Amino acid sequence: MNTKYPLLWSALFLALGVVLYDTFPSFFMRWPWVFPLAAGCFLLFSFLFRGKRGLLLMVVFLCILTAGMGRMFLADRYYEQQSSWAAGSEGRWTGIVKEAPSVNRDGDAYARYYTELESITYSDGVEKSLSGTAFVYDTHPEKLYGTGDSISVTGKMTAVRIYKNPGKIDLEGRYRSRRLMGRIYPQEPEKIHFLGESGEYRAGRLADEIKGKVESWFKPYMDPLRLHILMTLLFGGNYNEIPEYIMTSFSATGIIHILSVSGSHVALLFGFLYFLGKWLHLPKKLVVGGSIVLVLFYALLSGLVPPVIRAAVMGILSVGGVFLEREKTSLNLLGAAVAGMLLWDPFYLYDVSFQLSVGASAGILLFYRPLMGELSRISFLPRWVKEGVALSTAAQVLTIPVMLYDFHTFPLYFIPANLFVTPFLEWVIIAGLVAAAAAPVCLPLAGGILQGADYLLWAGLHLNLHLSSWPGAQVQTGGLTMVQILLYYVTVGICYFKKEIFSVPKRMYGALLLWCSLLGLTFFFYITRPEWVVYCPDLGPDQGAVLVTGEHKILYYKGGSIPSHTSDWEWKSILGYEGIFDADILILNLEDVKEPLPLTLPVPVREIWVTGGRAQEKTPRLLQGFEGTIRALSKSRLRLGRLSFVTDGSSWLLSEGDRGVYLSGRRGMEKTSFPAHTLWIASGRKNGAGIREEEMDRVKAEAVVYGGSRLSSSFEDVDLFEFKNYQAANVYREGMQTASFRHKWELENTSWL
Repeated sequence: MNTKYPLLWSALFLALGVVLYDTFPSFFMRWPWVFPLAAGCFLLFSFLFRGKRGLLLMVVFLCILTAGMGRMFLADRYYEQQSSWAAGSEGRWTGIVKEAPSVNRDGDAYARYYTELESITYSDGVEKSLSGTAFVYDTHPEKLYGTGDSISVTGKMTAVRIYKNPGKIDLEGRYRSRRLMGRIYPQEPEKIHFLGESGEYRAGRLADEIKGKVESWFKPYMDPLRLHILMTLLFGGNYNEIPEYIMTSFSATGIIHILSVSGSHVALLFGFLYFLGKWLHLPKKLVVGGSIVLVLFYALLSGLVPPVIRAAVMGILSVGGVFLEREKTSLNLLGAAVAGMLLWDPFYLYDVSFQLSVGASAGILLFYRPLMGELSRISFLPRWVKEGVALSTAAQVLTIPVMLYDFHTFPLYFIPANLFVTPFLEWVIIAGLVAAAAAPVCLPLAGGILQGADYLLWAGLHLNLHLSSWPGAQVQTGGLTMVQILLYYVTVGICYFKKEIFSVPKRMYGALLLWCSLLGLTFFFYITRPEWVVYCPDLGPDQGAVLVTGEHKILYYKGGSIPSHTSDWEWKSILGYEGIFDADILILNLEDVKEPLPLTLPVPVREIWVTGGRAQEKTPRLLQGFEGTIRALSKSRLRLGRLSFVTDGSSWLLSEGDRGVYLSGRRGMEKTSFPAHTLWIASGRKNGAGIREEEMDRVKAEAVVYGGSRLSSSFEDVDLFEFKNYQAANVYREGMQTASFRHKWELENTSWL
């Protein structure tokens, strides 16, 4: 281990302690292969640490790991002290708005207020104090309330619903960090009532007022759409004001990070102030002190969210390093920033913006110079191109697994986007900051700067849209498994520390043993993959399943009685994570659908088979632009290669030989013989009726997955299955299930392996 970076290693062990507290003991129970791998790591450490100094280092880092677990324990206890009993209660709620509202004016308009709750008054007049926060929604926003305003609303709080699917941004950690208990919607025709200014959150209120004033100064000089984008570039947020096609283009080219305040913004600000101070011949102490004050003020204006805090802390520490003429301590400074943030709030570790920000910063510090050394051999490339390629590539090295896990795609053109688009946007940010500073003194000067920035922003946006429209702009990859993630980082570590590792034989053999073990595990899981796999994600009120055989991919979607946008998002996410980018058949069960579903076509499919209703009426968005075959079916028998399909207009049986998948609808299939190896994907029945024992005895399923319902009958059905010794799981309660068939059906809780 390289001990030149003690603060960096301390931050890593602190983060490991946080993760271990949150996952132990289920982590080890779920993945038993971790035991031999941990033993191998211990042997490797025994080679690396020898003598009293090595033993002391191991003790110190174990203490830091324990400190991480202890800090997470305290954060967990603090979260549990909130008034979670209030979820499901109905009455008159009072609270204080903690930040500027999130406003959506497209489609179903609403304003969402992040509110610190103070009390609830029930219908009988009983009042109780509260501790915790909630999202309060105004579905008819006419007047917006600001940070620090006291409000009241009459309605019912619904608990926050976390969809338990892998391969997405971790909202649970974010909600726990914010002590979020639920959502409150006003009872019609009730509205949110303003109770006056509370006097709380004065700093946030002042920041909102300053940003509002800046926007009013900018408004006469810029196109309205580009004004929203400029405000987002400067201060983050306002994402609902940006059209979806622009957000998609930034994601496709891999530069969406520039729309949130991060280290690049702080670096721009420091760089500008440094050259300004040098041009004015100001003393270094004055430049450093002024830069620190301005960065803190900028962070306050941008909202003290995790990436802003990290960027500000890292920037201030970096300035300290420059002032002390110790620029080589950057990695330790990054470690200090990360450790400080995790000690302040360990839930930051689960924030994807924090993960990407820290990963990109560490990647640049570790790999920028080595990559520049390699690129320097290419003599015909200009230096600015080499620097841009090295910088953008280094920023991606440590973040690739995070991006693939959360977003399932890789931006192929991130290098040209960083070389040609990012400079436009960086000059726009600098111009915006200068205009904001100049506007109170000389508004015409600020207006001239803004008009120039408007042209630069127009050029940058159009260039980015052009790049994102190129073929293969986003490579669909699917998510990485845990073993693949470990293999990737071990490979990167061996490449970076190759001199230290290969100079000592024992280190070399230990590292190669670890690398070969992970490679062997990856190959083993690949060659032993099951013949059939069925993924059953958590889609809330809806139900979905994906059957993957050696020849075909079949999608099944059963809509619920309540339209849900979240179900559609989760459906797309899980298909991307599992690497399902096309399918042969989409089976739609619409018998429970009362209102049109906001369902869109997640991947290209050849045919859509519909039961229980007209797809044109109940899923209009799904059929937009679809040019394949649509079949409305009642009682039918169909075939796709060797795969047989049987339906009675409600339930489906998919079978091949002695294996099959039974997709039960509102009516069970009474006159059908089932294969010897049947997986039963069950759901709620008509009028909430439960599943009868006679049907269980007739189907004789090897495994049962229950989803799409949170009714009491669904839990009773699962209990009955378990009582009769079936493998059974409730997706609503236990999260996504994966069923695999080798010689029989087996249930797995996740698909990380």
